[in-house]
Amino acid sequence: MTINGKTKATIALITLTDRGLATARRIGEGLPDTVAQAFYSHERTVCSNKNQGEGQGDFQPELHVFQRLADIVPRLWQQHSVLIFVMATGIVVRQIASLLQGKDRDPAVLVLDEEGKFIIPLLSGHLGGANAWANHLACQIGAQAVITTATDVRGLVAPDEYARRYGWKVEPIDHLPTVNRLLLEQDSLDVWTSYPLNAEVAWVNDEHYHFLPDKEKEKANVIISAFPDRTIKADLLYLVPPILSVGVGCRRGISTEAVLAGIETAVEQIGASLKAVCGIYSIDLKADEVGLIEAAKYLRVPFQTFPAIELQAVIEKQQLSRSNFVKEKIGVDGVCEAASLLGTQKGQLILSKFKGRGVTVAISLENSLSWASGPETLNI
Repeated sequence: MTINGKTKATIALITLTDRGLATARRIGEGLPDTVAQAFYSHERTVCSNKNQGEGQGDFQPELHVFQRLADIVPRLWQQHSVLIFVMATGIVVRQIASLLQGKDRDPAVLVLDEEGKFIIPLLSGHLGGANAWANHLACQIGAQAVITTATDVRGLVAPDEYARRYGWKVEPIDHLPTVNRLLLEQDSLDVWTSYPLNAEVAWVNDEHYHFLPDKEKEKANVIISAFPDRTIKADLLYLVPPILSVGVGCRRGISTEAVLAGIETAVEQIGASLKAVCGIYSIDLKADEVGLIEAAKYLRVPFQTFPAIELQAVIEKQQLSRSNFVKEKIGVDGVCEAASLLGTQKGQLILSKFKGRGVTVAISLENSLSWASGPETLNI
């Protein structure tokens, strides 16, 4: 799903039969242009004359042909944020069982019958957005969404669903069942936020959530903060906004492990959650640096670079630290501090250049959640 407008949804639609392919096409035809979609169909459907353009209308997506589901599902699991299978649920369960990693890492998985009568959000109903996708697609193609999540059935919006809508992360993830159970039992949760939320935000007006003043913070079941306590009671959940912009300078050929170690140490120094990182930023000379690219993929955040002239302008304007060594090597007085600031909309530097093993790291903090929160939509 889209997170803060930086990563758009990438959907894979997978089918085994002619009718299933027709249903997949109905889904794809109605998706907006902002969604990247790919179609995977068993070779037997491609051999059928009726799937070679006859009677299928103008929407003719490119088909990726496969012989065995087991050959493609592991790769699609890593590449796409939403997987839509048009086939029997049992087949899908057997295919994905060995790939499950966790609520906060698995893609949204949906299953439809080949006629498109029913849509089942099978996995990642809240954080992955499968429930929201099921409801959206049900309206689009006239199907019935089969939602079984307890909070949804009761008409309650779970805290992890709000987290998804705003592009926030949940920590610790294993506290989520306890807090959601409290919502079901009490019909409400107490929330404390370290950032002001606009009055028009739907969550603020949700009668099942009570927003606490600072003096009552200890009563909270949900806290919105990028700086969670190290010891957290079992009935407390942190929702972590992506408000930390990480600037990185590094030697050529740096390993992914070294980059991640430097970032993790820097984030730990300021007492923040690694889940609060919104992106990794550097100089354009490092645009092809594999260690930086893979570190961003691991953290599931964007990687962006800036020209030296832009970095130098920030250094001079903000009076940031300077390095003669860096100046001689790449023609700019520094990288990580200026890059971290450029990665924000309206941020401030909160951790100056930190030296790790082959890397330098700096961190800037967004000043307002209005820059760090996603829209209250399906995020497609």
